[in-house]
Amino acid sequence: MVMILMRYLYNLIRSPVSGPIIFFFIYLGAPLTITNFFNTTNIGNNFFSLIVFVLLILISELIFITIYKHKNKQSYVRPAKIPFNQIVVEPHPNLPFVHKKKFHQTFKYFGYINFPLHEKTYLEKTYPTNNLGYINGYDGNRDVLIPKPKDMFRINCLGASTTQYYLSYKNQTYSYPLELEKILKEKNNLNLEVNNCGTGGYTSSDLLVRFLLQVIDTSPDILVIYHGYNDINSYLTSNFKSDYSHSRKNLGEDYHKFYIGSLMPYIPINFINFLQNKWFSQNSRYALVDSITKGKFKINNKVEEGLKSYERNLQNIITICKSRNIEVVLSTYCFYLHEKVKDSEIHKIYENTVIKENLVIKKLAEENKLKLVDAFNLIPKNNNNFVDTVHFTHDGMKLLAKHVSEQIKF
Repeated sequence: MVMILMRYLYNLIRSPVSGPIIFFFIYLGAPLTITNFFNTTNIGNNFFSLIVFVLLILISELIFITIYKHKNKQSYVRPAKIPFNQIVVEPHPNLPFVHKKKFHQTFKYFGYINFPLHEKTYLEKTYPTNNLGYINGYDGNRDVLIPKPKDMFRINCLGASTTQYYLSYKNQTYSYPLELEKILKEKNNLNLEVNNCGTGGYTSSDLLVRFLLQVIDTSPDILVIYHGYNDINSYLTSNFKSDYSHSRKNLGEDYHKFYIGSLMPYIPINFINFLQNKWFSQNSRYALVDSITKGKFKINNKVEEGLKSYERNLQNIITICKSRNIEVVLSTYCFYLHEKVKDSEIHKIYENTVIKENLVIKKLAEENKLKLVDAFNLIPKNNNNFVDTVHFTHDGMKLLAKHVSEQIKF
């Protein structure tokens, strides 16, 4: 009962409608109420109210820091405030969102990315997008030429953030498609390219739509699919629908909130900053998934219906590829239940569901006679290869690229 009440109050506070009202009621109303109760002089009232206000802020900050660190196994890091015209994503009529094409975010990040397992290892850096709205090539803005040059052998890597994301380490840039291209070019004297067609936050349904509307036009010779995990939120959201309309919405519905957030002052108090970014986020990188998510998430919901949709979506991509003579290479998905989350019920459920997704991947590979990279079993699950439960370090990227390269023959 207490947990239900706490969750209800949390949902009220994080709402952009009720949250600010509750905040001002507590932090402005409480000091005035307490001051009036003691019935001091006017000058005393103002001073006493200020003391109560400061104490409330300090106590709230201490409680927030303690609870956040206990729950997340790491300290809260305040996201940088990004001007609205520097947001790299935008709404799209057929997808939850896309990255803007040929866009370079001039806003500069400073410091390290706050990964759970590597807090001060990888520098935060922005990369421009190419003609398709992907971050591709060493500098990020390498275009994918359409039509494909006649002497070009093209490999496209399709996936979500584990495919898309780049790491900056000791003045070197890493991504798994980049590493795959390096390996293949060292082994083969061919005019080849490996393109990064990954978008963080995408589900298998988003990949299907994006592939059919855009990626297929690039005429790849090989399509590498490394995808899992992101669909699980939809599996576990109540009132399941196979098109994920029960759990996903368009960024356009909340896009105005980023504009409002960009107008609000940056407040360097952790718990206020946290609430502010729940109400009107100042950084799309950390609020994007929340902005396209809806529905009631329950960890005890069944995942079987969701897995059928996951299988259908990937099978549709495979079927289209086979009709176009595009070779498909599938890979199982990695999940690392590391020390910081090994006792977390939700992380155990996610790991178990990823294992079920991997059974689907193996089934699809067998039924369609496709090459399979069993990354889940091939890549050692340790801190050297992972920055969190699913994302790789630069060494992990190299390993995934190596195993994928072994399945590509010319």
